[in-house]
Amino acid sequence: MKVYRLVIAQIVLAAVQDVLAAVAAGALACAIMTMRCGLLGWERLRALRTASSTVLVFSALVYLWLQAAIMSGSPLADAGSAITTVVTQSHFDRAWSLGFAGALPATLSGQRKESGSALFALGLMLWVAAKAATSYAADSGDFSWREAIHVVHLFATAFWAGSVIVDAILLTGMLRVASGGARQRAAFCSALSHLATSALVIVLVTGLYSVLQDGPHVGAAVLQMMYGRVLAGKLACVALAILLGGWNRAVVLPNLRTCAEQNGPGCLAHQRRFDVALAVEAVAMLAVLSLAALLGHTAPTVGSSRSISVFPMPNDRAPHHFSTALPG
Repeated sequence: MKVYRLVIAQIVLAAVQDVLAAVAAGALACAIMTMRCGLLGWERLRALRTASSTVLVFSALVYLWLQAAIMSGSPLADAGSAITTVVTQSHFDRAWSLGFAGALPATLSGQRKESGSALFALGLMLWVAAKAATSYAADSGDFSWREAIHVVHLFATAFWAGSVIVDAILLTGMLRVASGGARQRAAFCSALSHLATSALVIVLVTGLYSVLQDGPHVGAAVLQMMYGRVLAGKLACVALAILLGGWNRAVVLPNLRTCAEQNGPGCLAHQRRFDVALAVEAVAMLAVLSLAALLGHTAPTVGSSRSISVFPMPNDRAPHHFSTALPG
């Protein structure tokens, strides 16, 4: 199998991992909100969180196998012999081990009713710390201020995107767990809006910090590179999600709350407007997470606009990029 195919497979898997982590985080947030709003279904949400975390564990093992094949240059079927070298003689080992150590307690948290939420939050924090350790934030060194800011950014992004995605599933009835009266559903929508707004503020502040750090290194020709075009696409999806969320919060939600309090006949229509905007926002969030995974494997350097880079993470601390030009 050609190396570029392995790189593409790794990018796709990284996108799946980002979605899984976000869904697990969103399931936790939604479970807390459903209980506070008097809605049913928090047990199914806990099952969704456990299932997402479990798949995340297995995906980490597959990612390790792909990384071994890319670093060694061996065929995928023969990459097993290179895993020992990867996990003992590279920076990738420490980052991968940290992420795997986070995915395990996140999975086990579903078995604990009382301390499960705290255990999952700890596991998610370790997972995003591993992600930050294999990002460009690691250029400043391990445990740097820049890397810590990026951890907060990824953590807030997981809850922002995940809560929107899972809530869209709930409110469209795909899991049939958001049953309840108009007031309960309106309260649930309000809780979602407050959570998403709080997480968004953190995402924007930490994201601005990263832009200020990376801007001088990227240069003015960023849009001429694949990295710049992917970044522009991601920012466009983020802007769309913000606009849709703002529309729901400023226009639809006040009418929905008023109608629910008065038990008016138009509650269903307002709820549908909220649900439609939320569903489109969830699709935008999926695009954001997918493009973020692609950005994490793309080098922000001037060169071929069709080159894709991954982080083999050799023995030194700073990420080195393995570049493969796409054919054609």
